[in-house]
Amino acid sequence: MNDSLATTRKDRVGRRTPRHWAAAAGTALALVATALTSSAAVADEPVPCYPDAAGAWQITADCSDPLYAQPVVDTEIDETSPVPHHRVSGHFEGTNIQFNVYLHPEPDKDEWDGRFFQYTYPITFAPGENTSQAADRAIEFGLASGGYVVQAGNDFLSLGYRHAAAAAKFAEDLAEDYYGSDREIFGYLYGLSGGSLQTVGAAENVEGVWQGFVPVVQAVPQPNSYPTNGRSAAELILADKAPEIRDALMPGGSGDPYASLDDAERAMLTELHLLGIPWKAWENPDYLLGRDSRFFGTGLDSDTPLPYDPTYVDDFWNTAGYLGAEDSPLGVRVRAELVKMGDTVEHRWNIAKRFAYRYQLPGADQGWIAFDQFRNPDGTPLYPQRAVGEPPRFGSVAGNTAFDGSVNGKVIVVSNLYDVDALPLHTDWYRQRVEQSLGAEADESYRVYFNDRADHQGADTAGERAASLVDYYGMIEQALRDLASWVEDGVAAPPSTQYELRDSQIIVGSDADARGGIQLTAALSIDGDDRVDVETGQAVKLDLTADVPDGLGKVVKASFDYLGTGAFEDAALGNPANEVSTSVTHTYTTAGTVFVGARVAADREGDVGDPNAQVRNLDRVRVVVHQGAAPVVTAVLKKHAVSLIATDDYSGVAAIEYRTIKKPGDAPSAWQMYSGPIKATSSKLVIEYRATDNSGKTSGVESIAAR
Repeated sequence: MNDSLATTRKDRVGRRTPRHWAAAAGTALALVATALTSSAAVADEPVPCYPDAAGAWQITADCSDPLYAQPVVDTEIDETSPVPHHRVSGHFEGTNIQFNVYLHPEPDKDEWDGRFFQYTYPITFAPGENTSQAADRAIEFGLASGGYVVQAGNDFLSLGYRHAAAAAKFAEDLAEDYYGSDREIFGYLYGLSGGSLQTVGAAENVEGVWQGFVPVVQAVPQPNSYPTNGRSAAELILADKAPEIRDALMPGGSGDPYASLDDAERAMLTELHLLGIPWKAWENPDYLLGRDSRFFGTGLDSDTPLPYDPTYVDDFWNTAGYLGAEDSPLGVRVRAELVKMGDTVEHRWNIAKRFAYRYQLPGADQGWIAFDQFRNPDGTPLYPQRAVGEPPRFGSVAGNTAFDGSVNGKVIVVSNLYDVDALPLHTDWYRQRVEQSLGAEADESYRVYFNDRADHQGADTAGERAASLVDYYGMIEQALRDLASWVEDGVAAPPSTQYELRDSQIIVGSDADARGGIQLTAALSIDGDDRVDVETGQAVKLDLTADVPDGLGKVVKASFDYLGTGAFEDAALGNPANEVSTSVTHTYTTAGTVFVGARVAADREGDVGDPNAQVRNLDRVRVVVHQGAAPVVTAVLKKHAVSLIATDDYSGVAAIEYRTIKKPGDAPSAWQMYSGPIKATSSKLVIEYRATDNSGKTSGVESIAAR
């Protein structure tokens, strides 16, 4: 152990005055206060950090945050997992916040490039979790990318960004001592979902502590719970039709999700997606509708009354203008659902709450276009509006920031196109705030990268989520590396993903260069199509093309999920290249529908062996395997010649064969390929025949007498 680090901060400031922690001297400076003149003491007093009128703390590299003025180092240890590193653990006196700093091991100190990476998240979900402890992947990536790793939090709630800033400042002093360097240190903060709220709060209110920020699956202070409630409303109305909707939207489907719906269901489906819920999410309808118990327990709905609006339930069911009293197909349907559930107060609340967003519209000038469907052409509400809306939920998580787009430093947002929790639409909402705030300078400091084939939770290791989604952490890591190059070397990050905003949906193109961003594209096909019908035993050729945006790396890996189970098998790819194509063949022996997947990965340097910062994508096709019969062969005798005709419904006829028997009792000749009418050379001649299809099925042997 390095004894110089295993001390309280008060001991350390007695030795020197570090850049960030003159403020932390606190009591230690008081010990020598009598030796100082009062004017000198005033001159040395650090500038305090302070909250603005909304309660968002304004923090700089040099200000003193009174809540986090006394960091204490508790332990210091060398560890070998997940990679060798030196860990310093501590806490802030008088708070429940702990911190950990993961530095390069002693022999590898020269691998530090003067930066650090810091992850933030506001809450834990299971016993034993602690947000002050970095994940193995974060440690491995940070150290491999020339940075030490910082994380601060606790075993329950750690809201806002003040604790993260205090940990970052103190960690810089630790790093100066440990690495023996006074070089400038650059910091990068990133966080997912609730952590993205903290990251944006820091970007808008902290200067000089971090130089770059990566909000991931970006959450925003939405005006009410409309994404969750909209999905819950869809679960009520559309759950029974979810398989048909999914099938229509899957590769090789009809493309018409409305085909099997009645008027009420059509209205609900349209409303859902105008709210910004991605159409792509129907690939996993159980998650979309809150029916995946791993994530949602008993579901998205609730019988609990709204404490801030206790009269809403009565108005919903009894007052003109509310859906529960509306004479429309959807209104009739919700009343029918109440009867089906049982007409109780609890069930009335359950249904009414699902549609509460209709009656709590934000101002028309606030940019929430998901609510435009509930407005008249002049912008006034279509439906009655509640006097009291849903209380704000995200202010304290984000440190009470304004979300006005006034970011400090450089920002790269990473969001996902299958995300129904942090909607892609919301990423666009905040992007517009940034552009309004920064004007023409936004392009010098702000990027948005969308991930296709990724949702909020990430891919599983097996099953449908593994088959249909990719791990998006590689894009986060690449964004952090691009951010560091942008900040430290002035190398502008690749341009943002190009997209169209249409009916509350984020639409991206299929061409890698035109799409932009940093994700490669994947295109899987069968004879140029996304569907094929075959029969058991028939081989299917799968063609894959993957393309990386120009100059942003090479494809280094391809794998195939032949059975649609999420079990991918690596395929031969050849040398890494910007664009690659490969083909594989697979034979299906069991009847059924299979969504075959192909997954690809790209590395910026074309390094096949680097596990960090690999950007992934995926594509699927539909293979419908029929339990086909053997070919049907028909023999036609005409003018002493026999013609053979064979048909096969799926794989096609591969060969027709025949053999002859000159007279009864003779052995048949060898089988030979049929190429045209067979002449009858004798009235006693018997011709036997059979056919084989492309899947290998052979018909039974039949015969005809050539009389």
